[in-house]
Amino acid sequence: MIPIYFIYLKQDDPKKSTMRKLERFGLAKRISYGNTGYKLVLTPFTDVRISKIDRPAAERHGICVIEGSWNREETFRHMQFLNARRLPKLLAANPVNYGKLERLSSIEAVAAALYIIGYKDEAFAVLSKYNWGMNFIQLNRNPLDEYSEAEPEKIPEIEDAYF
Repeated sequence: MIPIYFIYLKQDDPKKSTMRKLERFGLAKRISYGNTGYKLVLTPFTDVRISKIDRPAAERHGICVIEGSWNREETFRHMQFLNARRLPKLLAANPVNYGKLERLSSIEAVAAALYIIGYKDEAFAVLSKYNWGMNFIQLNRNPLDEYSEAEPEKIPEIEDAYF
């Protein structure tokens, strides 16, 4: 399993935190902003998209997501990371943002990253903790499959074809 980490910003209801739930299951570990090191950090504030070539880095250092509110994104927009990665365009399946483009919950973001780097079973395992989780794969199966096979420079073309 790829190590999964998260930076918890305490901006949302803790009972609704998807990453805290993963933490309770022993599938994710909370870290501070200063401890991201060489981890692949999922953030929308970079031009570098995650792709299959990130697999070795994820295996070695893990994947990290920022658990914060999209309504308060100004608080994490300024954060800089050594290995920042952006997810390609996908639709949310979570109950709050269902069907909205690029409004993923943290657990959806982690699952998408795992899927794209070739860890599909782990993506399913993470999503299985929510009754709506597998809807994310069903909603995005075709683009996810194409993203996972594409060379990094081809991902924008795939995004344009779907969205």
